[in-house]
Amino acid sequence: MKKKMLCSIIIVIAFFVCCTVYFKPLSLSDVAEADNQIKMVYSQLGVKNGEAYIDSVDYQDIPIDQKNAILSLLDKHTYRRTVGTLFSNGSTSDLGDKTLSIYVYDDASLINSVLVTSSGKVVINKKTYNMEDAEPFIEQIVEIMN
Repeated sequence: MKKKMLCSIIIVIAFFVCCTVYFKPLSLSDVAEADNQIKMVYSQLGVKNGEAYIDSVDYQDIPIDQKNAILSLLDKHTYRRTVGTLFSNGSTSDLGDKTLSIYVYDDASLINSVLVTSSGKVVINKKTYNMEDAEPFIEQIVEIMN
């Protein structure tokens, strides 16, 4: 009886430890390094006078000072796994009215792709996560680029 109780307690503790590790905040700084190339697309989505629109701005050639500011900003923001992250395929709904796509290249190949939505959804390399401060993050990136 005592062995069953001890085994049950160990299983419960192991479960909580696994959940704590799985759901801990992850840093966005892991998606890009100083020697990577960064390309971005910022889009505003909406409806004006009954017509849907998407206004997009491409940021292709990012100067080194802006790139360093972006890397610093990535270091300050986190995202979290969700229960659905394990089973996600990169699709998401409820984008909000702003999206920021970040593409990170090493030499000539794409190594990381990140889609941040103002609704708090983040898609990194075809896996969906949550980000609490997604909209302020997008606005800070746009401010750096302007």
